[in-house]
Amino acid sequence: MLASSISYPNRPRHSDQGSDDDAELVHARDSRRRARHRPRRVIDWRGEICHFLDLSSESTDEDVLHALETVSDRLQEAASSTSEQASRKPPRFQVVNRIECRNLVGSNAMYLETPRLVESGPHGAHLTGSNEIRNLKAYLKQNKEVVSLVHRHFECCGKLSLERIHRHQRRAVAIEPSTLLTREYMEIISDGLRNALTQLSQVALQGVLHPKFEADGDEDEEMIPHPYLWWYHRRQEIETARRRLGHTARQMIELCHDYFQNRLQDVWSTVDGLLSRGSITAEYIEYLFLPGEIVVSKLKGSRVAQWESFCTSDWLMKNSANERSESLGLIDVTYWTFNGNFEKNRTSLSIGPVPSLDQTFDITQLLVHPVRFAPEQIRETLRQRGNMFWMCRRRNYVSYTRVFDDVTQNADLSRFMIDIAMYRELHKSISDAEGLHRDDLGPDVMSQDNPDLGDSFYMCLPTNIVGFHMGEKKWREVPSNDLEVDHFEDVHWNEQIFDFLVLPTHTKELILALVTNKINRDEHTDVIRGKGNGLFILLHGAPGTGKTLTAESVAEIARKPLYRITCGDIGTKAEEVEKYLESALYIGQSWDCVVLLDEADVFLEQRSSASLERNALVSVFLRVLEYFEGILILTTNRVGTFDEAFKSRIHLSLRYQNLDQRQRQLIWANFINRLESLGKTEGRSLIDAEGVRRHIDLLAQTPFNGREIRNAISTARQLALFRRQTLTYEHLEAVLREVREFGEYTKEINRGFTDEELARDTRLR
Repeated sequence: MLASSISYPNRPRHSDQGSDDDAELVHARDSRRRARHRPRRVIDWRGEICHFLDLSSESTDEDVLHALETVSDRLQEAASSTSEQASRKPPRFQVVNRIECRNLVGSNAMYLETPRLVESGPHGAHLTGSNEIRNLKAYLKQNKEVVSLVHRHFECCGKLSLERIHRHQRRAVAIEPSTLLTREYMEIISDGLRNALTQLSQVALQGVLHPKFEADGDEDEEMIPHPYLWWYHRRQEIETARRRLGHTARQMIELCHDYFQNRLQDVWSTVDGLLSRGSITAEYIEYLFLPGEIVVSKLKGSRVAQWESFCTSDWLMKNSANERSESLGLIDVTYWTFNGNFEKNRTSLSIGPVPSLDQTFDITQLLVHPVRFAPEQIRETLRQRGNMFWMCRRRNYVSYTRVFDDVTQNADLSRFMIDIAMYRELHKSISDAEGLHRDDLGPDVMSQDNPDLGDSFYMCLPTNIVGFHMGEKKWREVPSNDLEVDHFEDVHWNEQIFDFLVLPTHTKELILALVTNKINRDEHTDVIRGKGNGLFILLHGAPGTGKTLTAESVAEIARKPLYRITCGDIGTKAEEVEKYLESALYIGQSWDCVVLLDEADVFLEQRSSASLERNALVSVFLRVLEYFEGILILTTNRVGTFDEAFKSRIHLSLRYQNLDQRQRQLIWANFINRLESLGKTEGRSLIDAEGVRRHIDLLAQTPFNGREIRNAISTARQLALFRRQTLTYEHLEAVLREVREFGEYTKEINRGFTDEELARDTRLR
C-alpha cells in the first residue's frame, strides 16, 4: 500500500567550505530560517498524485501505478525527441562507392570515400577505398539525415577495366578512378524527397519520360539511373518550377540540383556545346535521343526515299562497354503499317555503327538520328511523303516521278493506281494469310481528308506501298518492286496533247463533245439499268497513224486513267477471254478508266459458220461490252472484216489516213522538242536541235508513220550514246538509210506494192 502521509522535521542546511563571504551569507540565511518558524505539516501524497494524474482519489493502487508508468514513458519519449532534435543534421545525399575486383573472387566492398587507384593487380590499376560500410541498413539508421543514396559501381582488374584503360591510353587521357566506373544510379530514401520530386514532376516534367518517384516496392522503379536525362532535358522548366514549391519541397529539390550541378555540370555544358553545333561523340550519345520525338533511320538505304521515320518511346539503352558491337545501343520506337487499316507497331532500332568512338562527328552522320537535326528540306520531304501516303489510303491515281532514260515512253507507263482494297480483293490468299490490321485510327479519322495527327503519324508511315502499274498492268508489291511513296505526285494531265492530234477540227470537236457529255451525264438512257451506258469509239486505219495517241488524248482530256488491253493479254479460248475481259473491265470500271482495246481485230472480225471458236470469241466480247458503262476505245487495222453486230454499238468511228509530209514534219518536230526540253531539265545537251531542224524537210520525205519516226529517233539516240556524242542529223540519217533499204526490199518482194495497197487489195481496210 502507498503511504497515505509522510511527516519530516525541519532540518538545518550546511554549506560547503568556501570564502568568508559565502560563510556569512549562509549564516545569515540560516538565521532568517530559524526566525521564520514553520509548523509541522502532513501532505496527502496519494491525493496529490491522483490529482496530478487526473485520477479519482478513490482509484485503486493498480490504476495509479499504471498511470505513473504511462507518464514515465511519455517523459522518456519527450526527452529522446528533444535530444534527437538537438542533434539532427540537415538533409543530404550520400554517395556509396561499390568496388568489384575481378582478381578477388567475391570482392564487392562499399566505401564512403571516392576510390583510389594503386599500381597493383594484373593491369597495374587496382581500386581501393576507405571508410568502408559493412552494413548499409545500419548506416542509414544511424544517419537519418541521408535522404538519397547515390550508388556508384566500379570494376577493376578485369577484362572490362583493361578495355577502358586501353581506350584512354589511345586518347592520351590520364587514367582516373572514374575510368573504371561502370554504373551509377540514385536511390530515394526519404519520403520527403519522394514527395518533392512527385510535385516537381507534375509541373516541370510533363511530356518527358521520367521516373515514377513512387515507393511501390519495385526496386527497379526506385533506382534512378545516371545520367538523369529527364533532369537534363528539363533544366529550365525545373529551375522555374522549384521557386514555386513549398519550403520543404524546395529544400529537397535544391539538394538534387546541387548534386547534379556538382556531379554533371561539366558534362552537361560539354553536351550543350556539342548539340548546339549539331555534333556529338560516342561517349555522350544517350543525350541525343529524347522519348516522344521523331528519328530518321537510314538503315535501309542512302537515298531519302528509303529513309524511314520512327517515334521514340523510351531513352536510349546504351550498350555496356564490354559488349563487342558496332552498335552503341538500342532505342524503342513506334511506327505505322497499313494494309487497309492503320496499325501502330513497336520495335527497337540499333544506334550504330558510329563514325568514330573517340572523335566528335556530325549528328547527321549517324544512321539513326533525331529528325530535328536534319535539314528543313528533309523534314518537309518526310511530311509530304506522309501526306501522300494518307491520300493513298483509298484509291488514288498517281504519277511516279523516277526519271526514265527513254523520252519516247508513253505517259501511262509512269502512272500507278494505288488501291489497297482492290489489291486485297484480287489477292484473296495473301489477304487471308496476313489478315486485316488492327484499326488504331478508327473510321471517323479515316474519313477525314486532313486529320491533325502530327509528325508522329505522318512521318512514321511506310515508305513503300502496293500499286498497279497502268502500263504493265501488273501489281508492284512491297518489297520486291520497291514502289516508293517519295516518287509519287499528283497526276498532271496533259490536255494539250489533244491539240497535237492530226485530225480535222470538226472530228476533234465531236470526240470532245462525246467524252465531255459522258462525264457529265447523270441519267442513263437505256431502259434496263446497267445496259447500254458506255461510250464506244472505234479507231481504224494503218499502223502508226495516231490511233493509240488519240486514245491517250481522250484519257487526258477526260482526266481518267488509261487501261490498255491487247489481244495477247486476253488469250484465244472463249472461257479465258470471258474471264479476263470481265476482270479487266471490272477494274477499268471500278477505277473509272478509259479502256483501250488495242488491235482488237480478232474480236471485231465478222462471224462465219467456218470458225465456231472465232464466233464464240465475238459473242463473248459482245456480251461483256453490253454491260460496260465506261469509255471504251477500240483500234483495228482490219476494218474490212468488221462484224456488223458492232456497228450498232459503236458511237463514233474514225478513220486514220496515212500521214502526209506536213503531218510527218509535225511529228518530227514534236520529238525534237521533247529531247531538247529533257536536255535542259537534266542540264546536258541531248540533241543538236537546231541542226536537226534544218533538215526536218529531208526527214519528212521518208514515208514513215508515227511509230516508225519514234523508233528511228530512239535508235539514233542509242547510236549517239554509244559514240558518246550528242544526237545529230548524221545519226538520224544513218538510221533512216538502213530503214529505207529494208522498205525498198519489202516493196520489191511484194511486186512493187506498198503495205497500204496490199491491205486495200485484200479488203482489210
